[in-house]
Amino acid sequence: MADDTQPTVVHSVQSAGSLQLVVQVAPASTIPAAQVRAAAIAMDAATGDPAPATLPPPAPALDTPPVTIADLFGTPAEVVRVHALDADTGLLHIQAIPPPADPAADAPAYRLTIGEVSTWFAPESKANVATPSRPVQAPPGQAAINYLGRDYAAFTSLMRSRVSQIVRDDSAWALDHPADPMTTLIEALAYAGDHISFRQDAAGTESYLPTARHRLSLRRHARLRDYGVNDGCNARTALVFTVKSNGVIPAGLQVVTQQPGIMTMNLAATQDLAASTTVFETMADLPVSLLRNNLAYPLSRSVAYTLPQGAIQAQLNTAQTDLVPGQLVAFVQTAAPAGVAQPFGAQVVRLIKVELLPNGNNPPYATMITWHPEDALTKPLTMAVQNQTGMVQLYGNVGLADHGRTIAVTPMPDTVPAGRVYRPIIEVEDPVSAAPMPASVAAFDGSQDIAEAALLVPSAKASLTPDPGEANLCVRMLGERPGMAKVVDLWTARQDLMSTPPAGRAFAAAPEDGYGGNRRHLFLRFGDGAQGEAPAPGTTFTATVRVGDGQSGRVRANALVQIVGSTPMISWVSNPLPATPGQPELNESVRLFATTSFRTNLRGIDPDDWERLAQSDPLVTEADARLVDGYAPCIVGIATTTTTPDGYTYPIAKARLMEYAVLGAPPTIEQEADVPINVSLVVYCSRNTNIGAARERLLRRIGAGAKTDGGPAHFHPTAWPLGRPVVLADLIALLGADPTVSLVVSDPAMDPRVVFKTVNGPDSTVDNIKAGRIEIGSNQRARAGNDSFHPELGIVRLFVAAAK
Repeated sequence: MADDTQPTVVHSVQSAGSLQLVVQVAPASTIPAAQVRAAAIAMDAATGDPAPATLPPPAPALDTPPVTIADLFGTPAEVVRVHALDADTGLLHIQAIPPPADPAADAPAYRLTIGEVSTWFAPESKANVATPSRPVQAPPGQAAINYLGRDYAAFTSLMRSRVSQIVRDDSAWALDHPADPMTTLIEALAYAGDHISFRQDAAGTESYLPTARHRLSLRRHARLRDYGVNDGCNARTALVFTVKSNGVIPAGLQVVTQQPGIMTMNLAATQDLAASTTVFETMADLPVSLLRNNLAYPLSRSVAYTLPQGAIQAQLNTAQTDLVPGQLVAFVQTAAPAGVAQPFGAQVVRLIKVELLPNGNNPPYATMITWHPEDALTKPLTMAVQNQTGMVQLYGNVGLADHGRTIAVTPMPDTVPAGRVYRPIIEVEDPVSAAPMPASVAAFDGSQDIAEAALLVPSAKASLTPDPGEANLCVRMLGERPGMAKVVDLWTARQDLMSTPPAGRAFAAAPEDGYGGNRRHLFLRFGDGAQGEAPAPGTTFTATVRVGDGQSGRVRANALVQIVGSTPMISWVSNPLPATPGQPELNESVRLFATTSFRTNLRGIDPDDWERLAQSDPLVTEADARLVDGYAPCIVGIATTTTTPDGYTYPIAKARLMEYAVLGAPPTIEQEADVPINVSLVVYCSRNTNIGAARERLLRRIGAGAKTDGGPAHFHPTAWPLGRPVVLADLIALLGADPTVSLVVSDPAMDPRVVFKTVNGPDSTVDNIKAGRIEIGSNQRARAGNDSFHPELGIVRLFVAAAK
């Protein structure tokens, strides 16, 4: 109930430009109806409504304290008149000009202050007052209540407006005070409404790929389009071991960076690692041998020699190497030998052939090793003399290792419930994603030739550069069957369960940020019996996860030098190559490529398909494809990398490309071939031109070497891709650009010395001049060696004459 000592608003009305109210400021038991009616008549007159013919005389003014009026947001109203209607009852007629209000907002509430006391009131609007012709804008800083608002500020304003009307006759609430209980309640409800509104918006937002913001939603939308989201890939490198005895280094051996203050190689299994430690684990069991520790001496000679760039073979002067086809070896040179500016560095290659060289009736005296053509030496490798600076170390105990440390975790819940699907989570901060290690085909045994073996065994280059699109979280689940102690099943993680058979023990794992907290977790989804096996109710699970911040896997060469755990068999370990992790795909990239990835043609149909497929092969350096008379199949010309010995890369690349052929329409894949050309033109120069100098200058411009400015000439091999025709107009333009040239004769009818054809080819100069070009096949490259001793390699002649 309102306090009788407070002013009470008896009647109030608001029009477009006037605020009229009757206020009782003194205690009174009743208000005579005639006085209230007189006040209403006075307000009607002030607002423009029809008034009675006679009005009661105004009563004498009261001695009242100052009167102020302000709206809900503290904007003051201008009080223009305070008049006493009845001195006995204390009725005041107050006239004011209200502040401009938003027409779309609720009816405003006002705070009336008379002296030191105040009260709230909400006036009624006059229905017969015309709407202003021009909407009045709210003053700066004033908030308008918008029913479409769905955030904290809009909810707070809306509830304050409504509450001020509900409790306008009760002055116990101070809505403008932050410590008021009603203010606390309003803010709590506004926060809850804001959160609910966000969840409602998020539910619709995550339903569509273009608007989804959550990584899990993007991943699921993309998988429905057969697009695998790249969540990054851990770093991978090669580890070199020297051992004290033959044996097997197990998978999962942890090799770490140098620990501060600890010089020994073997660390205790319970050793506390420094915070900055980077942990790598071996990816597979590695058989090791004493003979393979270092084959530097069998590789070196009594004189220095060099393996050229592109080499894929080397001879070891011993038959006792213990090397086997399919294993990795590492060439390491840390110091430059005499006469060489820079050391070779390190390169890891995969052997595909190990041959013992016979010595008549005596035992073999040497071993020839051949490695994968994709692992051909990237630069020349100079072998120093034995026991001299710059000797090349050849390590045979080499295995792959990738970044991450395996820890044991407990899923929540760890027991499969009955009656519903199992959806546990694992709280872990930095789970690691890793791509599977490429495996050799079971048919490989080392007896195949080089080309065939290269198709069965992955190269070291491919093994050290995993595809991030194939990476998956390193999570393993062990489920103990209910009622069957010690019967444990292994469950493996996959990107999704869409292609998982009903009996496949697999689950899908995805990293997610925690809801309502800052704890990251892994969200696991097990099968339902149709796509993946459903674990039996009561099965108890334990899990292992590999963790490690992705960027911490970036290590330099020779940084991994210590082993966790006692391993007396190993005497030394290092990584000759640096390691770099794969970056995760951005959300914008997922939205861009997931919608069109299904359009990628994985078969060769038209020339564009074959050129794209060929250029994706690491052995192919150039490709050109054409249709025969406008119809399939295509003729595909490819250029492949050069190795020593040569001749192996083309059959490998061809066999790979044939896997994309459509049944019944295989392409014709041809190896690159040089086509020598024979071009002779007649050039007339201006008067007094030095003919010898002009011929030399023009030949350098259109020859096969370098121009006078050092750039490549017109027929330089690097300027001629596969299939490029020789255009006569290009030659004439180059020659005519010389300021001394006045005429180029290219018609054999004018001068019989003009020649424009291939060497010993079926084409003719007349036909080529008429067509304006020498046609070159898709696998052919025009060549003009311009060597007078070898005209069969192509030649360009110029007959230069000067006017007299």
